[in-house]
Amino acid sequence: MFLSIIIPHYNLSQRLLRRCIDSILGLKISVDEYEIIVIDDGSDTPPRWIAVSYPFANIKLIECNHAGLGAARNSGIEASEGKYIIFLDADDTLQRSDAMQQCIDKLKIETPDILRYNYKELPPTKTVVSRTHQKVRFGNTISGAVYMLTNNLPGSSCCYFIKKEFIDKKGIRFTPNIYHEDEEYTTKAHFHAQKLIESDAHIYNYHIRERSITRSQSPADIAKREQDSLTVIKNLCTFRAITLERSNNLQKRALQRKLTMLIVDTIINLLHSGKKAKEIHTICRENFTAHKLYPLAKQNYGIKYKMFRKLGNSLFGLHILRLLIPTHHKPVKQ
Repeated sequence: MFLSIIIPHYNLSQRLLRRCIDSILGLKISVDEYEIIVIDDGSDTPPRWIAVSYPFANIKLIECNHAGLGAARNSGIEASEGKYIIFLDADDTLQRSDAMQQCIDKLKIETPDILRYNYKELPPTKTVVSRTHQKVRFGNTISGAVYMLTNNLPGSSCCYFIKKEFIDKKGIRFTPNIYHEDEEYTTKAHFHAQKLIESDAHIYNYHIRERSITRSQSPADIAKREQDSLTVIKNLCTFRAITLERSNNLQKRALQRKLTMLIVDTIINLLHSGKKAKEIHTICRENFTAHKLYPLAKQNYGIKYKMFRKLGNSLFGLHILRLLIPTHHKPVKQ
């Protein structure tokens, strides 16, 4: 088995999960190259119809108690038999083209720890357009730390193939019961990866749903996202302290950049949620100053960062950002 496709599932409509599975079965790759692992995270009605609807497909359904997306993905990793793993959310799809096969061929030749690919956002009303052929371009092999140092690392775990042997050896898993668990997982993976290849392959289709957890505007979900973003940063600070003596200068700088960008994102999200400047300033000082992450460091991360740093480091500047950045939060009836 070469590839394990792990799909966490929780209380999703049968239509969406079928769409997800059908997109895999429609790929231009041999059926003996991959397995599909659906991890049901304690749904009210587990999707046991899968065995009846797809009797000849290589699909495993694993039922777990409800413990969140991170725990479900961890269960999928443990059950996987493929040399490489990718994650696919149950309400998303894979693009039907030969890009997947080209990436698999590259993986077999180069055996990197990580091979990155692209995704496309699709609004609810837009359907997937199949592309029969997609000429994939691959970059040079670099380390994950080099990539993280020179890019604003996307947090999603659904953007790359990852070697199972690699994450097992490094003990890389998702933190259960939190949102933003991807940020911690992908950061650790890139920190440790010695061989990373970037591609322009369009493999993943992210279908926007207004009722998804990441877009929910309920006060409870907003509060949990805010608290969990702080938890992720603190967890990565602990990781930094643990790996300090064993990490090289490149890894240290890469992790510093990632932590800095996570704080930038946190400030922006707090502004979006309607927090006042004084409250944001207090949150930053209380949570990040002890880790020497706030005030934001003077680094050459680009013009936008330079401007944001000057405003984000002071109460007066945060008042200006409060005027510039719109509030997205809308009260939701409970």
